[in-house]
Amino acid sequence: MKHLKEDTEHKIIVAAREVFIEKGLEGARMQEIADKAGINKSLLHYYFRSKDKMFDAVFQDIIGKVIPEFSKMIKSEQPMTELMTSFISFYNDFFMANPFLPQFFFHEIWQHPDKLAAFIQSQKIEPKMLAKSLEEKLPPVAGTVYLPQHMIANVLGMTLFPHIARPLFQRLFFDNNDEKYNQFLLERTDFLVKLLTGLNETDVLDKIQAPDEDF
Repeated sequence: MKHLKEDTEHKIIVAAREVFIEKGLEGARMQEIADKAGINKSLLHYYFRSKDKMFDAVFQDIIGKVIPEFSKMIKSEQPMTELMTSFISFYNDFFMANPFLPQFFFHEIWQHPDKLAAFIQSQKIEPKMLAKSLEEKLPPVAGTVYLPQHMIANVLGMTLFPHIARPLFQRLFFDNNDEKYNQFLLERTDFLVKLLTGLNETDVLDKIQAPDEDF
């Protein structure tokens, strides 16, 4: 009986995830989720009394696959280059295997930021401690007081954007060819690691302070 209950819950969450990712919380319909799960609507309400409760279950199922890995990486003692490689490799591969999830996260960031922040903090990730840890590993950059925040924004933006913008970017630059775009994504791990960790302190300061030869 317990196994049957767990199996039904799993089918509902899988079906709901597909609908939520495609249509968002507001656009999803309980009947559509029930149909996709292969059950009747009454049984759906038995397991999840409301669409919000179902969304919470789906949200935690998805985010639960991403945040713990992030937490493990951050708490490791890896040097910066290895940490960047691990982070970018994991998330690039994860989003390639789950191409609709970046849009889901983007939706959540704007629609439910408090929920997302609370869940991240529940995974024992302390943003201020993360920033302090990164600051100790990064070379200083002149004129910047938020270097860790810049690095986090750079890594997240450079990793997530190609997945979020895939439908448009693939059409504009890759002839709408899935194989070409997947190859582009596979190359990004090495490219981003070199880009984000390839400059030492002297290189950075020289680039910032060097006069523009055109003036």
